[in-house]
Amino acid sequence: MGLGNNLVVITWNGGAEIPCTYVHFDTEKNFDLLLFNNTGKIGEIEKYNVPHEHYISEKTENKGEIFYHICKYLTNKQLNYNYVGVIDDDIIFKISDFNFLLHIATIHNLDVFQPSIAKDSYFSHRRFVNRSGLMVSSIDWVEIMAPFYRQNLLLACEKYFLKTISGQGVDVFLMPVLQILNNQTKTGIVHSVQIKHARPIRSHERIYKNGLNNEQEIEIIRQASLSLVDKKENKSKFNAKFKRLILKEGNQPLIKAEILFNKMNQSAKNIIVLIKELSHY
Repeated sequence: MGLGNNLVVITWNGGAEIPCTYVHFDTEKNFDLLLFNNTGKIGEIEKYNVPHEHYISEKTENKGEIFYHICKYLTNKQLNYNYVGVIDDDIIFKISDFNFLLHIATIHNLDVFQPSIAKDSYFSHRRFVNRSGLMVSSIDWVEIMAPFYRQNLLLACEKYFLKTISGQGVDVFLMPVLQILNNQTKTGIVHSVQIKHARPIRSHERIYKNGLNNEQEIEIIRQASLSLVDKKENKSKFNAKFKRLILKEGNQPLIKAEILFNKMNQSAKNIIVLIKELSHY
C-alpha cells in the first residue's frame, strides 16, 4: 500500500495545468496519492514530477462522475484503504497538514470527516468554517468539496454517483443514511487543520449534460435516500427526527423551526466560546 493505509485523491484538469498546483509538498506523505486527470487524455502525467501511487485519466464533467470512477478503480484493483479523501483541484493545503488530519481522524475514530475551511476561503456553508480553539467538532454531514470517508462507505455510494453528475446530494442526504445502516456514524470537522478553496463556488450555475442543475440532482439523491430509509428492513433504524432534520421530510413548519432553533443554539454556544477566549486576555 505504499506509504500508508489511507488514500487522498486530487483532481486535475490536465492539459496545460500543472497537477497539484495548490499542494505544498513540505514533507513526506503518510498516505497514498491518486491523481485524477478529468480530461481523459493519456500520456500527460509523464510531463510532471509529482509523487503519486495511482493515476486515473477519465473524461468527466463533475465530481459525481469522478467519485464513480474512483469506486470502480478501487474495486478493480482490489485496493483496501481505511480512509479515502477526494480533494478538488483548487484546494490549498500542505502535506504535513493532511498527515496530521488523518492522524487526528484515526485517534478520534471518525468515520466521515473533512478539514475546516479558512475564513478567507470561498465557501457555501458557514458551518464548516474554522473555529479557533477546537480540534474536532461533531456534525451530521460533510460537504463534497473535500470529504474523507471510510472506504466501505464510499463504495456503498457507487451506483448513486450515476444519478448525480455534480455529486451533490450524496454528501448531505445519502451518506448519513449509509452511515446508520453500517453503524459508522462518527462524523466531524477537524478544526486543527484548515484548507482554502481558491476559486469561487460555481456548481449552482451549471446545467449538466443530463439536462439537470445541481438542485435537481440533489433532489434525486434525497428521494433515493428516502427510498432506502423506507425499505421494510431499514425502517426501524430511522426515527422521525432523522427524516426531518437530515432528509428534510415531514412537517415543514416543524422542520424550519428545528433548523432555526439549532442555528440559534449553535450561535449561543459560539458566543460563550468567544467570551471564554476573550477572558484569557
